[in-house]
Amino acid sequence: MSLEGLTQLSPDGRALPRLADRWVWENDGLRLRAVLHPNVLFHSGQPLDSSTAAEALQAAVSRPANRALYPSLNYVTAVKPGGELQVTLDLSQRSAFLPEDLEIPLQLGNEVGTGAFRIVENTPAQITLQGFDKYHEGPPSIAKVTIKPFATLRTAWTSLLRGDVDMASDVPPEAVEFISNDQVQVIPFVRRYQYLIAFNSTRKPFSSPVVRRALNVAVDRNELIRNVLQGRGTPATGPLWPNYWAYDKTVQSFNFDPTLASSLLDAAGLRMVAEKSQPGRRARLRFTCLIPADFSILERIALDVQKQLYNVGVDVQFQVVPVQETDARIRSGQFDAVLLDMISGPTPGRAYIFWRSASKFRGLNFFGYDNPAAERLFDIVRTSTNNDGAVRSATRGLQSVFFQDPPALFLVWNERARALRRDFQVPQEPGRDPLLSLWRWKPISTTQAQSTQ
Repeated sequence: MSLEGLTQLSPDGRALPRLADRWVWENDGLRLRAVLHPNVLFHSGQPLDSSTAAEALQAAVSRPANRALYPSLNYVTAVKPGGELQVTLDLSQRSAFLPEDLEIPLQLGNEVGTGAFRIVENTPAQITLQGFDKYHEGPPSIAKVTIKPFATLRTAWTSLLRGDVDMASDVPPEAVEFISNDQVQVIPFVRRYQYLIAFNSTRKPFSSPVVRRALNVAVDRNELIRNVLQGRGTPATGPLWPNYWAYDKTVQSFNFDPTLASSLLDAAGLRMVAEKSQPGRRARLRFTCLIPADFSILERIALDVQKQLYNVGVDVQFQVVPVQETDARIRSGQFDAVLLDMISGPTPGRAYIFWRSASKFRGLNFFGYDNPAAERLFDIVRTSTNNDGAVRSATRGLQSVFFQDPPALFLVWNERARALRRDFQVPQEPGRDPLLSLWRWKPISTTQAQSTQ
């Protein structure tokens, strides 16, 4: 709401203009020249010109956390003003991910951005934003936004139903019907995240692609969506965003096949044996999977997956641990598997940061996955700055590699919903997060509200 990048991402993963109107590759793909949108001001009143854009970009590139999340920034060697409304970025090697990574928010100093709202208060109790009347797309119709934390979702919903707040930012699937009424509307959208169980591929038996394939065909994702997510989700069978423009939907993917799962586990040498302490309890594979604490949706997913895997002789025990401990154990490799809600779209750059071969560049691949074919294909996608055909071919190849050698048990692309009072006219953008268009919301007068009921 307060910060913007030079670009923004479309649902199919292509970079679209935002603060930059256009960009062009130069120097054989080793330089990107961006032409800035005119008449853009920072909240301080300072114009977005070549110098301020280069300054803000250089600051963003220099942050280690940004380089971990935006892979192309690792190859940026210089950011320079390139004319009145131009900025250039030089790279040590080609990276087609750079235009999409330029969605990274730009700011001058502390929280000074170019967005439709400027932050005037930021405390643990609340964040207050005021409409920026000099916003380059026009002043927002809403003058002030106050963001407050609630101890529980139920408390937030109660406040929404009473009219004390205008929106609750997160509505889980089972509450959508409960919270919808004549005063409240619920707007769902597909997130670029998926629920998955990531394996520690450095540990046996998860070092075996056959075992990881077996576990992927042992789960009925549609049943999981029905039982746990109330029908709100899309089956996930790999790390690549299925709506990505180069994604090939004809490439073979995982289907629910418990018979095949049992056969693959047999082929991997994992046969049914009785547990010594419980002779009547038989399993072919036992392991522990971490779950970050205080995420009830993850616990419900875990119970459903646990039941399904047990049907093929896999006994998984879920261990709920604090988020900080989960993070520490992942980073140190002290886990068999972990259930996560992981960003995976809408571009292959998201999969790249987690699943490129750990032996080449660890990055955020704390899971030990290493596949030379995936690494080679990722490099083709990354370096093909002006060759859509090469990107399509490499993406198709990656889909096949991840089918034969999946790094995780991929479950569901998930949905989120925003619940808001019907006191606002919200642009109709199916499947898109309504928060992204908040500056275009228009309050509805009492007379207008009565005429629509």
